[in-house]
Amino acid sequence: MTIEAGTDELSPEAARVYRAAKAINAMSDDMDAELLPKQNPVLDALRLLAREAPLSSLAVAFALGVMVARRR
Repeated sequence: MTIEAGTDELSPEAARVYRAAKAINAMSDDMDAELLPKQNPVLDALRLLAREAPLSSLAVAFALGVMVARRR
């Protein structure tokens, strides 16, 4: 017997557990959707670039940091 077959073949206790599990999964999915950060195309592009060329990204970040530090 599979769970997808329906709860009519399950005992009352098993059906109750099945419904509770479905409710918990639904709440979990809702919470995941709320907690996921909003997609930002610029940050996604920077993240992808940093993964493709980490040493180059580190050099650019260092150079930008030096330039900002010298202005202050």
